[in-house]
Amino acid sequence: MKIAHVFIALLAANWAVAQSFEGVITMNTTNEAMKENASVTWYIKGERSRMEVASKAGEHNTQYVLVADAKGTDLIADDHITPVPPTALKTEMANLQLVSKREGVMVNGFTCVQEVYTDGVNQVTYWLSTESGLSFNDLPAVFRKNMPRIESAGFPVKMEKRDAAGKVVVSQDVLSVAAAKVDDSKFERR
Repeated sequence: MKIAHVFIALLAANWAVAQSFEGVITMNTTNEAMKENASVTWYIKGERSRMEVASKAGEHNTQYVLVADAKGTDLIADDHITPVPPTALKTEMANLQLVSKREGVMVNGFTCVQEVYTDGVNQVTYWLSTESGLSFNDLPAVFRKNMPRIESAGFPVKMEKRDAAGKVVVSQDVLSVAAAKVDDSKFERR
């Protein structure tokens, strides 16, 4: 089974979801090195999370699901359930320095604060909004693998990583954040 690079990009330290949020978030991600585009539908109910990923990398189309809860994290693809070991969810976060900050920027339908960070070589830009009722720390760490840790009350509705030459190499765009009832069956492993 070939799992596209987005799976690796989505893995991180642990699943820390907003304990009080229940709803659905849709987003798109790109990875230039892998020539990959993926759409993600992410269901959250308390500490349970389900991400449905449809990825296209080159000629390969892949669909899979990541379910995380108190039982652990499992990858489900082609009717196979593969436990994701906790060691695969650990990552080192880069030390970032804030370079600039601009308020009142509209992105993806949200009013945001644009924050630009650097690790001395690469640049990461976040567009953070408080309009969704979520914060950066509410993101499952599975997404924060692509998003080095920052201190922010805002939720990243867009993120871009640029290499030393200024080329966007990874991006994530939140298309919608909708508070809604999520049926418990979404978190079953099948």
